Amino acid sequence: MDVQQLFQNLKKEAECPLCLETVKEPKTLPCLHSFCLNCLDKHAGYARRRRETKIKCPVCLTDLNIPKGDTFCDFPTSFHLNRLVDVLALNDGDAETQTCNSCDDTSAVTSYCFVCQSLLCSACFEAHQRLKATRGHRNVFIEKLQAKDVEELMHRPAMCTQKYHQNEALEYYCQDCKVSVCVKCGFVSHNGHAMVDIEEAAIDCKNKISEVVKKVKLQVAVLETQMKRQTELMNKSMAEIYDAQAKVTKTVDELVKILREHEKAVETKLKQVIETQQRNHEGRLEVYQLAISRLKSCVERGEGVVQRNVPADILQAEQTIIGHSEEVLNEAEIKIFKPNHFHYVPNAEILNVIKLHGSGRMVAGPTDTLSSTVADGESMAESVKSGDEILFHITTRDSLGDQIYNQNDQVTVEVYNPSGYRDTAKIIDHKDGRYEVRYTPKQVGRNNVAIYVNEMLLAGSSWTVLVTPSQIAYCIAQCRETGNIAVADYDNKKVLLYDCRLNYLRTIVDFGPDRRPRCVAFTKFFLASNVIVIHEDTSPPSKKFPVFSHVSKISVFSQHGHPFMGIGGEFLRNPCSVSVKNDGRLIVCDSGDRSIKLLSPDGTKLLKSFRASDDEASPWFALHAQEKYFVSYRTGQSVKVFNEDGVYLHDIGEFDGPAGLAVDKFNNLIACDSDAKSVEVITLKGIFITSLPAGKYLECPCSVVVTNDGDVLIADVTSGLILKFHHHDSGYQFHEKRYLIL
Repeated sequence: MDVQQLFQNLKKEAECPLCLETVKEPKTLPCLHSFCLNCLDKHAGYARRRRETKIKCPVCLTDLNIPKGDTFCDFPTSFHLNRLVDVLALNDGDAETQTCNSCDDTSAVTSYCFVCQSLLCSACFEAHQRLKATRGHRNVFIEKLQAKDVEELMHRPAMCTQKYHQNEALEYYCQDCKVSVCVKCGFVSHNGHAMVDIEEAAIDCKNKISEVVKKVKLQVAVLETQMKRQTELMNKSMAEIYDAQAKVTKTVDELVKILREHEKAVETKLKQVIETQQRNHEGRLEVYQLAISRLKSCVERGEGVVQRNVPADILQAEQTIIGHSEEVLNEAEIKIFKPNHFHYVPNAEILNVIKLHGSGRMVAGPTDTLSSTVADGESMAESVKSGDEILFHITTRDSLGDQIYNQNDQVTVEVYNPSGYRDTAKIIDHKDGRYEVRYTPKQVGRNNVAIYVNEMLLAGSSWTVLVTPSQIAYCIAQCRETGNIAVADYDNKKVLLYDCRLNYLRTIVDFGPDRRPRCVAFTKFFLASNVIVIHEDTSPPSKKFPVFSHVSKISVFSQHGHPFMGIGGEFLRNPCSVSVKNDGRLIVCDSGDRSIKLLSPDGTKLLKSFRASDDEASPWFALHAQEKYFVSYRTGQSVKVFNEDGVYLHDIGEFDGPAGLAVDKFNNLIACDSDAKSVEVITLKGIFITSLPAGKYLECPCSVVVTNDGDVLIADVTSGLILKFHHHDSGYQFHEKRYLIL
């Protein structure tokens, strides 16, 4: 940097903020700003004449008590500023005001020795050059100072200010007196005190100053973020106000002249609100700006001391910087001013009925629709049973997400049933920002729910609830001898028996709280046509079994519910489905080891076990037809074919999530694709024929059975429907849908 530019920068740094001249007799206030002694005394004099006992710092507006005697002469003087003034005097042609550090004469200094760190007059400089001990020292003439010389002068050691010690550098720090001293002071005034080297003492102080400056900078960032948030909230509120104003204009334009007065009244009210909120907003910004200014001042002064790294400066400023910084940091938290939210809500009568009477109303308050929430209980349930009451809670909140209550808020809940009619929902206002909503769906099917606060849709509050019947068929099977149909009702933990026309006959077994039926089939062993049930054990944790087991087992019951036996316990790990071959042998899919197992008709012997590969997904359902095994892999998205020996042959068809399988009277494979919401008919070689025309009724087809009459029954676990299809010359046609109601 050019030396003259450097001097200009230093002169700006040494400028008194009051008189805008280079400081004279600089004094430093507790807020770390420095001024001329005379300027401060004048400032205090003006305050005294107004009978005030305090003044404000002209820079950061910190309150300061006026000292006794109305003078600041006892306030500390910055070593750095004094050094600045001395250096600037050399450049301003005032070198004669500097005294030689080597002699007692008043001759003007002409040079500076960087080794001795002394200003020298002409005579002393010549003597300096003659002496053998000093002739090699680095000297520079004042008139030839370079920028690097000026920088070095700025960092020369501080000199003692005690009488007769002015030429002694401050080299030690008295820990007892908390002051920097020279060698002479150590012997005269601080003999016996704990003394440490000034450099060593400055290191600890430097670290303390750096820590507090770091805290102050973090607080600056916090307040700047809050000020930004304050502005965002105000801008949002203003946008809502202008949006409300636009709605006012649009609504009033649809009315006749009688409503023009209403428009003007609302606009006037909005302007008053704008002015009021603007004043509050600007006032709060001033408070933030003042706090930030004071914090930045602490940062600036603290960083300046640390960056200059002059031990005496560090030690002198330690208590002042840390004390003032902690005082500023401990000031009361500034609360964000929360402007109201605005929405213009016209009366329905204005637009739809009267058109000439009434008026809209202004909803002004702290409630923010975007921050308000809906939650709890079954609020966001995708599926519930018919007759169950749905309960959820609405919480109104302000812009910062805090719970808020405004008695003028309008909370509306709209529930439309599958027929398109609006159901009644009960809303309970708790008078604290919480609203409890209860309603009981009356129709099975999709019910649409929407929540409005002040006629604005609550974020995330529009959803669909599927209402299903109380009984859901998880698996379905038919007895070839009697034509009766068994249904595994997984949710209600029962196995139900119906006749061939789906008329309810009886409950075969009620498993109670700890077991759920997954799959049913009719066996040809024992007495005629008993029911095989795969049931999942959902017993709660106990000391013996500390986790939920969810392991399935196979049991046999009569059609009247009499239990016979459990089967396969010694070689089945976790069976998930069962079907029966024409010869009576049982085909079981075991998810425990991902295998398909062939059991004897009584289930006591394992005849065969096979699987596709070690890394294959678990089999879901298997059946036997034309000397082959057809196995669905729901997660593997495939139907695989095995020969009689259990050797994998190939895949057939294309599926998203195949589940239940059956073979119709034409020897075609019927496969439920639950993920694709369809039921496919393909040949046993995999050629696609058709899809069953179930349309909107298919949600998750899981199980299929072909009846003795050749009809196809599909159990859908999501909709709770049993779908029936007849076969005609043109193919399968949808016949009816039935809910399994007891």
